[in-house]
Amino acid sequence: MRDAVAGRAEPTYQVKLLLDPATVLDADGHPLAGPAAALRLAGAVGFESAQYVDDERLSLAAQRWIIRMRRDGDEDRIRLTYKTRFAIEGDGADPAAVQRALDIAGTVNFGANDTNYVPQVNLGYARATLDFCNKKREPAPHLAPGELPGPEASRALARDRMPGKLRKWSPKPPGWAESVAANSLVYGPVRQTNHGGRLLGRALEMQVTPLRTGPGEPAWFAEITAKAATLREAVDLRSHLIAALRPQGWLLEREAFKTDLILAPRPRP
Repeated sequence: MRDAVAGRAEPTYQVKLLLDPATVLDADGHPLAGPAAALRLAGAVGFESAQYVDDERLSLAAQRWIIRMRRDGDEDRIRLTYKTRFAIEGDGADPAAVQRALDIAGTVNFGANDTNYVPQVNLGYARATLDFCNKKREPAPHLAPGELPGPEASRALARDRMPGKLRKWSPKPPGWAESVAANSLVYGPVRQTNHGGRLLGRALEMQVTPLRTGPGEPAWFAEITAKAATLREAVDLRSHLIAALRPQGWLLEREAFKTDLILAPRPRP
């Protein structure tokens, strides 16, 4: 156990909470005046497009892997992220549960010695994850502002830039990840607007995304994220944000993990 502890990665921390679009947004997805003032929201700074690559059976997601492509409206590069995600027992408040997740990650070589991946603990409303992200950049010289590659180019890009840990993912046979990428679909793109803000003396960001969800679900996805330096700080921050948002009727008491919703529907051809 001493070796495992010594090799644990040192994550950053983030709180993610979902807001009720019916109480914080107008019909066009713009923040209403009351929430905007209370959260000290700035105007949207451009927009961001995002899409995901996986096959029809979500084979990558089933192995805790996510391939995401993002691009700001005026950005001349595509931001390509390969992310693997580990569940944390409970709601993430227990340091021992976080350490166990880090130890599990270490068994598949995600540890302190790997500088190619950035580890982050995400605390949602009552769920927590440990993510490791490998981030790459790819030029986008032939795409319109905010445009992302089509299915064929996305499959090629996802396969060609794939990091070694995914190529050699030990639970699967050699070539598995490349084969999945080569036969993948594009989930999205979705278009997100970001608003910087502040609450309880802490900087935060509000992201607003139109999503195609199931019957009866909100048409808009509105979440706030705030960063923390330590797990204790993140746990306290989550509690304080919930306590501030709930009485206003602005808090949607469910998880703010947007990727799950984007990957859930079958994409259109």
